[in-house]
Amino acid sequence: MISHWIDRGVSPLREGLARGLLRIGLRPNHITLLGMALTVGAGILIAAGKPWWLWAVGLIVAAGACDMLDGAMAKAGGGASRFGGVLDSVCDRISDAGLYLGPAAYYMARPVGLPGSEANLTLGLLAAMGLVWAYLTSYIRARAEKGVTFCVGGFWQRGERVVTVLLGLAFGHLATAVWILGLWPLSTVAHRLWWARRACDTNGGASPGDPRGLAAILLWRWERGSAAFDLHAGTVIALLIVLERFVNLAEADPLRRLLAALGA
Repeated sequence: MISHWIDRGVSPLREGLARGLLRIGLRPNHITLLGMALTVGAGILIAAGKPWWLWAVGLIVAAGACDMLDGAMAKAGGGASRFGGVLDSVCDRISDAGLYLGPAAYYMARPVGLPGSEANLTLGLLAAMGLVWAYLTSYIRARAEKGVTFCVGGFWQRGERVVTVLLGLAFGHLATAVWILGLWPLSTVAHRLWWARRACDTNGGASPGDPRGLAAILLWRWERGSAAFDLHAGTVIALLIVLERFVNLAEADPLRRLLAALGA
């Protein structure tokens, strides 16, 4: 719904800009590499600390524009190359690493000795977990599609993960984004594993269908553009805006307390 309206509004501008870039000699692979470089730069700025976070927001927005343009350029130029698809996937994984390792470095390397500034082990671990879920989401799809079926679904695709980091930075609530991305995307990993298993059981013939009962809630897969998707996205945005008003997630470090208790 809302996401479809946005796409319809942006499409003419995107396609016109794509044709213009092709006319001046740029190719989709150039834009793919530029988007990766911008995202890695954003990760470095996140690690550098709060004074740089608005600059990181600008780089992520620019990288998102590149992500939309390279596909549009490939289409306007007569189709994507096989290597272009490989390069795009590799650059996406490198970009993922930048967006997760940046927060991990920030929370693990904060200077010790100032109030509230010591390393936060919990947020560092959650950022690392988020990177694992991001990689598994893509890896499961690649493996499943190589063997039996077209494997998509789950809310936490790459675009949703990038927007969550972007909004966390923009609202000044990066810790909330790290908690969300460290835990919630496991549902998408579980959904894709469930889908791949059912597809393997049917030898890639019949559609695995949708999960039912409790699994339908845990293994959520409503598509972009549906009302359910927009509701889900709205819940994430609401958490990013208000959660840290009630809970100081930036300083909460249950992992440190647990390790201290175990070592006592």
